Amino acid sequence: MSQYTFRLNTKPTYSERMTEARSELRKIIKEQLCKSSPAFPLFLLPPSSFLVPLPRGITNDRNAAMGWSRKAYMKNVVQRYRVRIEGWPLGEVPFRNLSDVSNLPKLELLLRGWKEGSIRFVPISEAQYAAMVADPSPWIGAPEGAAEREGPDAESED
Repeated sequence: MSQYTFRLNTKPTYSERMTEARSELRKIIKEQLCKSSPAFPLFLLPPSSFLVPLPRGITNDRNAAMGWSRKAYMKNVVQRYRVRIEGWPLGEVPFRNLSDVSNLPKLELLLRGWKEGSIRFVPISEAQYAAMVADPSPWIGAPEGAAEREGPDAESED
């Protein structure tokens, strides 16, 4: 005879809430990255529709995929689509794979930002792209381990 375990407290556990937040974040980021321009004729819209800005296409590629390492992000997002994430709270949450974000308040901060639009993908010009290729740190933070190398005892890499 099989035994069933019933949880008396139906409130999700901390771990379950972390998983849900990561899942929702990934979904929002994917939707934003893959967003395309409206596929219908604008003249069919009622005049009141133009009071709110229409969604602008980001990649127009439903197969676009987010890259979470510096190299993958620069290649698969910035280089391929000439877009970048604007508004990522680097001071609170380092840019990294969502699985490596260590606590729920940080995930909730990201989730709020994406939902409210303070974190978003933005198209970039060729000049902005060149600046990102030269040094992406202002937008995605320093490379892992860079803080240790920049200390007063850091050795020169000449």
